[in-house]
Amino acid sequence: MFLGSVIYDKRRSLNLTQNDLANGVCNQNTISKMEKHNMTPQIDVLIKICHRLDLSLNDVFSDFSSDSKQEQIFVLDLIEKNVLLNNLSEIDAKLSLVKADINSKDMAQFSFIEGILRFWQDDLERSSFELDKVIKETKVDNDNIYTLMAYLVKSMIYLKQNHPDMSAYYCQTIADSLQENLNIANAQGIEILFLCKTLGTIYTELNETDAAIEISKRGIEYANEKHLSYFIDELNYNIALALKQKGDNDQEFQKYQKIAYYSAISLNHESFQKKVEKELLNK
Repeated sequence: MFLGSVIYDKRRSLNLTQNDLANGVCNQNTISKMEKHNMTPQIDVLIKICHRLDLSLNDVFSDFSSDSKQEQIFVLDLIEKNVLLNNLSEIDAKLSLVKADINSKDMAQFSFIEGILRFWQDDLERSSFELDKVIKETKVDNDNIYTLMAYLVKSMIYLKQNHPDMSAYYCQTIADSLQENLNIANAQGIEILFLCKTLGTIYTELNETDAAIEISKRGIEYANEKHLSYFIDELNYNIALALKQKGDNDQEFQKYQKIAYYSAISLNHESFQKKVEKELLNK
């Protein structure tokens, strides 16, 4: 069976027209091309179609693609990217589509996604539970990105619970692992930059200004080397806040604050732009 046949048969079994299936997801022509020509749409669109038809990604990939596992890994990476960017639209539905097909190799990533998602949802107990699963899966390997990401969210949890010493412990553990360089074998660029950005934010809240400036500058350097723009506005803002706390270089503070502001504009990060703009106006 091919993708088009799977979609067509399932749609007909549910008595849906192509327009019914496309409504709010894509246009009718996309459904037609999928069914007639086995065209694979963008992953976000495919996820929504599968959810509407009560299909798993395994249902649509396993029979027609020899690269089905790679497709599933790509979908998991896309879900993680959305969660790191705090874009949680329909995230539970997306996770439910891949959950049944996760193999042991990808379980640490899946549990991390669950862990940080529950943190964003303020379910700290569930978040901590999922992060413990990550650490068990990675066997406390500090050269594994998901060990470090689990430590990071644990630090965020402890900071939120007003346990700064415990938060600082996990930050130091991560910093020790990143001391030589930011290149971690199984890490994606967005994960490295999320680590740097979040560490900088935590260090600022812990009043460890030099550490905040150092890790944020390392993140900016890494982003420039890899031609990435994730969190550039927030990395610069971390530096600005740390400099403000130090109170010894107002010119540098203003420079990084303005870079953060214009970076937020270029990234269409409207909520963050307004936050920095408000501070600029209240100077």
